[in-house]
Amino acid sequence: MPSPPSSAPPRPTLGSIFSTSLRAFLAPIAEFLDDPAVTEILINGAEEIWVEREGRLERTGRRFTSDGLLAAARNMAQFVGRPLNEQQPRLDARLPDGSRIHVVLPPLARCGTVVAIRKFHPGGLQVADLVRLGALTGEAARWLEVCILAQKNLMLAGGTGSGKTTLLNALAAFIPTRERVVTIEDSAELQLGSRHLVSLESRPADAQGRGAVSLRDLLHSALRLRPDRIVIGEVRGGECFDLLQAMNTGHGGTISTCHANSPLETLTRLESLALLAEVGLPLRALRAQVASAIDLVVCVARLRDGSRRVTAISEVLPLDDRGDYRVQELFTFQQRRGARGDRVVGQLTPTGVLPTFRERLVLDGFDDLVPAFFDPTTYGYPAVGAAPAGHATGDRPRTRAGQYSP
Repeated sequence: MPSPPSSAPPRPTLGSIFSTSLRAFLAPIAEFLDDPAVTEILINGAEEIWVEREGRLERTGRRFTSDGLLAAARNMAQFVGRPLNEQQPRLDARLPDGSRIHVVLPPLARCGTVVAIRKFHPGGLQVADLVRLGALTGEAARWLEVCILAQKNLMLAGGTGSGKTTLLNALAAFIPTRERVVTIEDSAELQLGSRHLVSLESRPADAQGRGAVSLRDLLHSALRLRPDRIVIGEVRGGECFDLLQAMNTGHGGTISTCHANSPLETLTRLESLALLAEVGLPLRALRAQVASAIDLVVCVARLRDGSRRVTAISEVLPLDDRGDYRVQELFTFQQRRGARGDRVVGQLTPTGVLPTFRERLVLDGFDDLVPAFFDPTTYGYPAVGAAPAGHATGDRPRTRAGQYSP
């Protein structure tokens, strides 16, 4: 005879125990962890705590004891199973709720234990949210959607805290649900909603220097896992060369991020990272690999008012006769005179330049990409500089960008 269902409460899991324990250690900043307006918490030693709200930093009156802050940092390390001690005084990890953390211990940090917490927001921001917030326009969102559906390779570039990962998460929603997506990260923070998702996370070496698994190792595994798409949280080392090889050998639709401030600087940055692989490839041949692998560079920036905006969407062209990189801007951020208070006023505007692969996209069924789609005057924007050859003219676009209107 079956036993009657138990009325006893469920036993706490190991994760919930650590979460409760860590919550107690982080009591001085609990209110900021719970505040949805706070995006980052920055602890510069036990007695100096800052938070970011709406892109602006403000100092709080909260404080830890030195021993309490160190205990909290060690509790974080214990939760993720990574060492944090005198031999390994730096920690990259995530909290039980998914928030990303970085810890630096003294004496490397002269002010005491330093902790940065970038908060996790369940569900993240959607493309419609980014349009509503002014981070990009509906027509730019539609263009990026088409490029993702057409399996173009995108590199998202910007500085620290500029919104690269937020944008990557939002754009990944355009990946068709039938596709198998493999993600690769140092510290997992991507929030992809794909139904067929494989998430890989690197691992540092232990105290004896053993057991490290790098992004490059994970990329080699990803290529053997039959991916339709590869999404890399950030390229930062020799794995860049392997990624370029994958992009050039049929793995289209790859999306990744890197630290750079302009489209040309992004390509130079990727070149420098690929050189770390020490493959001995001639520089011009390596540059040709970079230029042929990347279809679009999307630049994001945190502006002086704290807002995060897409500032450029550029197509990467083949090298010129001298072996230098070439790009053409398809959308660029146009700042206008005047401001509401101290807010930056402007929008991401099409430049009038037609992408070299536009006609192919139209043949593939994206019939809203008529030349006028790329004409700034179509949307009531002023023309961007002098019109280049191939300036967009013709029929009004049957655009579906309105679906992203706030």
